[in-house]
Amino acid sequence: MSYWANRQAKIQEALFNKSQRKIEAQMKRYYGAAARRSIENFERVYNRLLAQQSEGKELTPALLYQLDSYWSAQAQLRQELQRLGERQISLLTKEFEVMFFEVYYSIAPEGLTAFNTIDAAAARQLINTIWCADGKDFSQRIWKNTELLIESLNEQLILTVATGKKTTDLKNMLQERFGVSYSRANTLVRTELAHVQTVAAKQRYQDYGLEYYEILGNDDDSCGNHSVDCHHMDGKRFAYSEMVIGKNAPPFHPNCKCAIIPVVE
Repeated sequence: MSYWANRQAKIQEALFNKSQRKIEAQMKRYYGAAARRSIENFERVYNRLLAQQSEGKELTPALLYQLDSYWSAQAQLRQELQRLGERQISLLTKEFEVMFFEVYYSIAPEGLTAFNTIDAAAARQLINTIWCADGKDFSQRIWKNTELLIESLNEQLILTVATGKKTTDLKNMLQERFGVSYSRANTLVRTELAHVQTVAAKQRYQDYGLEYYEILGNDDDSCGNHSVDCHHMDGKRFAYSEMVIGKNAPPFHPNCKCAIIPVVE
């Protein structure tokens, strides 16, 4: 790889890492607040259930469903996680656009003149393009992760009731479920940032009249054991006009760290 291409790759990597750190730090705060309030509500419900058990009632899911506090906690949980989802989408919508323009304006090829530039509306259209095989954009996947979290938390509450565990056990298990959801959200962020990086680089290089790009593969642990071996994609060339993200352009899989660099003859 030439010095210039290597410099472009390092610029993209630095911008990617900066955006990732900023987003994940904010999302950690969002998840922390949502977890604290949701778990406190579930703990109160379970403690009331245990109080009824001490009065001689059998600890069962049926007894749980008879508590008004359970249904109140369910409503509060949905409201809390609705707010969590909205905050994530608002954050990502803003930061993906920032990432797009940082990449776009930071990788100007030396000695070439751009024929076009791009405005915010066109950038947002590229960012929101559905590229994944599931046919969903990033906001839809955020909501899917939120629904999975609600189901998971309720399953854990029912399991705790059925097994008669302590309140501290319930708290620990609920925290673990929030941790799994946060991990999924982080994977989504890293994968979508790779998508934004690719579409921004593609647009910028095409605006300079370039026709081909080269895959800069990555062979670390995040890019191992997937259907597409990123190490073997390294150095392969394709036309921008034939680019299909996920097939001949990154991201090739969740957490993909590959990038594209321009072919300048």
